[in-house]
Amino acid sequence: MKKMIFLLLAVWSVTATQAQHKVTLAECNGDTVLFLKKAFDERKADFIGQPFSKVVEAWKAQLPVGRLLFGDTGIWPTKDEDKNLITDADLYYNTEDEITSKRLNRRPYYGLGVSFAPPYRHKTRACWDLQDAEQSALGPQLYEKLKDYIVTNIYSFEMQK
Repeated sequence: MKKMIFLLLAVWSVTATQAQHKVTLAECNGDTVLFLKKAFDERKADFIGQPFSKVVEAWKAQLPVGRLLFGDTGIWPTKDEDKNLITDADLYYNTEDEITSKRLNRRPYYGLGVSFAPPYRHKTRACWDLQDAEQSALGPQLYEKLKDYIVTNIYSFEMQK
């Protein structure tokens, strides 16, 4: 009986350790695209249902936030208070200048898309204004606004042109 309990504990311990292993950029030999796939696409289940802060922490542990763009509800809702509310965010490790250079040279660049669950609480314009005021793609005040949004989907993607 003791052997059976020991065996079960050992299997549980190994499984828990593997589940907690975080992929690093170094493990991917500095290949950022491979890192995005392994750390986020392959571990999607670790992020869905969790706050956006968990995604940001995993991202910032390996990559800088060079650019952060938002998707929103647009202007189609009939009520003004429901217009232009943030529904998702795209994280890029390249800065705006780097992305412009890649576009001009017709080189691809990569990002991470994160969709949020309602309720949507913040207007796109207010978040852009915070980015300008903090002179950062994701400064402390903007992080505070977005950190508790719940993730419904996460995926890496390639942009061209």
